[in-house]
Amino acid sequence: MGDLLKVFIPGLLAALHCGCSWSDPTGRLSALVGSQVTLGCLFHRGPELLELSALTVEWNVVDRRGEKSVVYTFEDGRARVKRRDSAVNGGRLLRGDASLLLHNVTVGSEGLYTCRVITPVVHTETTALEVLARPSVSLPEKAEVTDGEEKTIQCDVTEYYPEKVEVMWRITNSSHTLHAAFSQLARVCTELASHNPDGTFSIRSGITLHSSAVKHGGILVICQVEHQSYNQLYNKSVTLTVRALSQPAHDAGTLVIVSVVSLLLVTFLTGAVLAYRYFCRAAQSVSQISQPDIVYADVPTELKCAIQGASLRRLKVRWFKTSADGSPPQADVVSPLLRQDVSHQASLLSDGRHHTAVLSVCLPLTEDLSRFQCEVLYRGGSFSRETTVRVKVKPSFLQISSIPQIPKVERLLVLCCRVENFYPPDIQLEWSRNDGEEIHTVTHFGPFSDHSRLYSVWSKIQLLMAREDERAVYTCRVYHCSFSAPGYKDVLYHINTQGTPPRVMFIDSDPLCPLLHQECTLHLCIKDFCPQDVSVTWTKDGEAVLSGVFNTPPSLNVNGLYSMFSFLKLTPGELDGGCRFSCQVVHSAQREPEERVFILPPLIPHRSSLSSLHILS
Repeated sequence: MGDLLKVFIPGLLAALHCGCSWSDPTGRLSALVGSQVTLGCLFHRGPELLELSALTVEWNVVDRRGEKSVVYTFEDGRARVKRRDSAVNGGRLLRGDASLLLHNVTVGSEGLYTCRVITPVVHTETTALEVLARPSVSLPEKAEVTDGEEKTIQCDVTEYYPEKVEVMWRITNSSHTLHAAFSQLARVCTELASHNPDGTFSIRSGITLHSSAVKHGGILVICQVEHQSYNQLYNKSVTLTVRALSQPAHDAGTLVIVSVVSLLLVTFLTGAVLAYRYFCRAAQSVSQISQPDIVYADVPTELKCAIQGASLRRLKVRWFKTSADGSPPQADVVSPLLRQDVSHQASLLSDGRHHTAVLSVCLPLTEDLSRFQCEVLYRGGSFSRETTVRVKVKPSFLQISSIPQIPKVERLLVLCCRVENFYPPDIQLEWSRNDGEEIHTVTHFGPFSDHSRLYSVWSKIQLLMAREDERAVYTCRVYHCSFSAPGYKDVLYHINTQGTPPRVMFIDSDPLCPLLHQECTLHLCIKDFCPQDVSVTWTKDGEAVLSGVFNTPPSLNVNGLYSMFSFLKLTPGELDGGCRFSCQVVHSAQREPEERVFILPPLIPHRSSLSSLHILS
């Protein structure tokens, strides 16, 4: 947030009216595995900064395990890249831009990134990077069940992140769709998720169906996957048909008659096909290029063109892309167009009669409004179809924050709805209250564009809190073309004058089984609390532990509540087996403090230690 306010003076003035809700130092970003992402860090250059030698920049990251490491440093005019696939544009440093570009994001890239700039004024900025990996879902192409028997169909969901995923099964026949859990003729078994070497997860789910569940010759079996990386439920389906039991063999006379009739029928059909091809050659037709309803920036998608009435042997298809030169769009300025052959990204699918030319594209934001042409060459003639692709970016941040954090009766309450990092800039925000009371004082700021050409907008309402407003719900409805049907997202704010106590999870260990003389980390997740002030205390067998403790700054969730992690690093010794570690959480909305306990199991020496003992013996 601080990035945009330093670039756009009107945005800064608007933010001052919203008070401290604009001073949250932690931004949030989401990125897909394999993509690239820019972590913003804009600072005030000042007239005294005339050369790079007077500038110091450091980027560091704290990963989910609490490990802190340096990513990039710039000091004495020299850059030192500590992590591959990361870069800071040296040419932009003198312009006050120390943003970090991460190429080829992996699961290991997730963490809390902090930028520290000394000019000599110290500027600090923190961004929480969330990494997502879309699942790969596979089902068999065909499925058959023998009459009177059962068939198991397996759905493989692989290489996804984070771990939370839900796999559901549905059965569709000609009349209706039924959830598999409500069918007496179906059984579902889903395994526990397995951890892949690259940090992603995989899971398998199977459904067993009896042949009596198959109606009207076949049913559609749908594997539905719900995951954070999808905008909606992902469906993969296969048609299940019934295979009849083998029939008894016919006598020799019957087989001879059938063979003769079949031969005559084949001869007749072959002649008919040849005559049709000679006298009634079908006219060629090429459809318009189809594309998904929403094409997201930096996300693979497909453009398709259907072709009929052409022989595959004599058919040739070429694809071309015409795009702007990559410079920022400006009003009343026409950018020069660059046309390139992209046929190497295309494929041609065919069932013998119908052909589909498919072009795989992954467009960055700079290639919005690119034009694509599908050129079909057949028997000396050519057909050409064109389409324009509009690239969209869904907001990465939708949130309502309040001033004060805990509303007070007969005091002014300011609610700010923040919608950040979207494209294109056309957006609409509407406020409503659950009891239908009209909202009068609505002020909008933006949209403002940042250095990556994404836009942000804020909307503010203010009201005088009355006692009857307790438990009222305010909704900011955001309309944007990047949202799938119905085309909007609702952000809610529940008025609560008492605060919300945290949900304290159980203490986990990494690794799961600590080893003797090997460093391990105990970590506790504290979720969904308000206000953000919380106290966390670690003890070992009743005595306070001060070294090795690290707490992440509370981060604001989409629901308007805060979450954080607390870590304790330790290296167990011979006497630590069975030690009782406790973490106590104290918050103003709690009736009493909450405590979680972790008891170190019997410690196993590390393999290297065992090897050393063996050598000594």
